[in-house]
Amino acid sequence: MNVLRRRSYLRQNLLRFVSLEARPRSLIISSKNVLEKNLQSAKLSPTCPLNNYSLCRCKSKKQADPDSDDESEILDDNDVSLSRDSKVIKFNTTSLRTDAILKAALGVARNKIETIFYDSKIRVNGKKILKKSAPVRIDYEIDVIKSVSPKNPEHLYVSRIEIINLAAKEDAIVVTARRFKTLLIENYETDPYKPSTADDDNKTCIYVYSVIYVYSVIYI
Repeated sequence: MNVLRRRSYLRQNLLRFVSLEARPRSLIISSKNVLEKNLQSAKLSPTCPLNNYSLCRCKSKKQADPDSDDESEILDDNDVSLSRDSKVIKFNTTSLRTDAILKAALGVARNKIETIFYDSKIRVNGKKILKKSAPVRIDYEIDVIKSVSPKNPEHLYVSRIEIINLAAKEDAIVVTARRFKTLLIENYETDPYKPSTADDDNKTCIYVYSVIYVYSVIYI
């Protein structure tokens, strides 16, 4: 009896499978269309309305905003016109006095800076300073006049310090500056530099001694 029941059970399953395979394709397609119509006719309320979504456009990091006030400035050391005669330096100082900045940036002794100051050879943003303790700020240009150009008296040779950034720490102030050891510029419009007579006398003496030395080497 068990064998007969199993055979009848297998026969029923086989007939059911054959009937499904033999079903017309049009019937399957029609049932699919009915299902699609039911889905379209169903009014489903979304959990989050589309109006709540906002469009966000991300800007690339490569695009530079000229109006941004970002404190961190990228120094372009690959600029050939600047890197030939200049160098970006960082140093620590405890004061923003002009003489302290010059001492740290140029490596000049304090007494020599005093001599330069009293000779009116220091310019800050093209102007004379009344006090060597005058504080400096970002974007200040500090010039130390070295000499007048021998080729053009309207030009000067200076050492220039450009203040790029100032960062305060617990025990010091980190100064980032661009240093020009020797830079040829035009004489200043507001406070033009006029060499003293002592400088002219020294130059004349040096020139005379040079001529005498060359003459002695050649003809003696």
